[in-house]
Amino acid sequence: MAPVQEDDTVSPHRGHGAPVNDSDSTFSSEISTYTASLTSSVLNYPTEFGRQYHAYNADSYNFPNDEAERERLDLTHLLITKGIGNRLFLAPVDLNRSARILDVGTGTGIWAICDGEEYPSAEEDCQADKELQNEMRLWRAKGPIGKLHNIVHWVQRSGQRIDKLHKLQSIENTALGLEDRSTYDVITDNATRWNLSEAMMERGYQLRNPLDSLVQAEVTEWDQYVAMRTGSGTRPMPKRSRKKPAIVDDKMSSEDWAVIAEYLAILKPLKIATKRLEGRPEEGKYGAIWEVLLTMEWLLQHLEDSKLQHEHDEEPYLRIGCNLGWMKLDKYYTLTEDSPVYLASLVLHPAFRWPSVESQWADHPDWLERGKIAVRELWEEYRKLPVEQDTIPEQPTAARKTTDLDDFMASVRKLSTQRAPSAPPTRDEYAEWLSTSDPGDCLVDNPIQYWLLRRRQYPRLSRMAIDLFSVPAMASEPERIFSLAGQMVTPPRKRLQADIVGAARCISSWEKSGAIEISK
Repeated sequence: MAPVQEDDTVSPHRGHGAPVNDSDSTFSSEISTYTASLTSSVLNYPTEFGRQYHAYNADSYNFPNDEAERERLDLTHLLITKGIGNRLFLAPVDLNRSARILDVGTGTGIWAICDGEEYPSAEEDCQADKELQNEMRLWRAKGPIGKLHNIVHWVQRSGQRIDKLHKLQSIENTALGLEDRSTYDVITDNATRWNLSEAMMERGYQLRNPLDSLVQAEVTEWDQYVAMRTGSGTRPMPKRSRKKPAIVDDKMSSEDWAVIAEYLAILKPLKIATKRLEGRPEEGKYGAIWEVLLTMEWLLQHLEDSKLQHEHDEEPYLRIGCNLGWMKLDKYYTLTEDSPVYLASLVLHPAFRWPSVESQWADHPDWLERGKIAVRELWEEYRKLPVEQDTIPEQPTAARKTTDLDDFMASVRKLSTQRAPSAPPTRDEYAEWLSTSDPGDCLVDNPIQYWLLRRRQYPRLSRMAIDLFSVPAMASEPERIFSLAGQMVTPPRKRLQADIVGAARCISSWEKSGAIEISK
């Protein structure tokens, strides 16, 4: 079985927010031919001597699987039951304590059904199945995404179904003549991991044809069973019949898959935003806190546009989802006002400053007023701090033989890097910086480097800026470091104290970021 490759899924979309049809996919015009051949390879049973046999895994069962064979098996059950005195078994078991019924090789399963009805005490063992049925029913009520959830978990619960899924993918790859013959597992969603529902849908959409074939096989088998038991609808279903498989009601239609494609288009920007903000902001970006407000603005606009796009959809799933998502994101956007760090970091980015904020908040002058007050109050805290003005460190150079002229030039250079007089606290570096403008500021890509080069000109403001740009947008990186610390404390190292572990992880983090270099 091939390993799960979550980051290697095929994106079902070319453009932002555009639904995808089969003509846009990598399957091109061959998809209809493939679907026909795949369905026939599973559902078109071979016939020999007038009897019908399995097409898929033909060697796993040597007898026919047609209606005559099922009637023979049911008749065999009836004859055996009558032959042993209308009893279902001869084993010496305590009927009052019977709780589990195991059906192994008893034909169509009618024996297990009759046994369960004969001994109600065994029904308690089916409580887990009832709970599963109820859970699947609740998910199904959520629409296509709920049906896909049921299918994915149904596949994952059975090793045989997983194996069939991989075999169906191999058939697909061969039919389409793909160079990449990799096969994939489904991805199950849960309520704790970020973007896992999106990953489940993306993988499900990628495997939609094999998944459809698996479910269709169940639907076909059930339809044939119903036709046999009811005489093709000429009589009611007998009471002692199989229970309808719940997965039959989760069969996905082409319209359901189109809705999944729309979900993916809506969720793709959220995935992009999450991946960006949970990164490692080594150069003041890709996970820096100044990116939070702009990312939220982008997502809010995306959800508004998506809601309008699906305003007149017959089914309300997408419209309601976009509206609820917008409300939740707007709630957290409002909470950013509790800390001035988000806004101050954006304002102190030389490529954005206040004009970028004013353009985004043009319809909310009260936000601007409160925001400017909050940033000013934060600056006043830094304005009163003492400043340590060190000389600019010399760049390390390779050792080489110097001349008297080199020594003279080096002494002159040191004069220019001697400590300057400490800037008085009365100087408003923040207002001074805001009043200046450099055409090259809009091209600044690394705000940390920008402020490091201006530490002598704005000693206190640069300290504030560097502090802000050192704050990660999310706790992902600290959590990664925390997990590494846990891996470091193995049983042979259980005597390590917290200060040693912390120091080791700190040094390792500095080395990875390039802050220090440890000689080998």
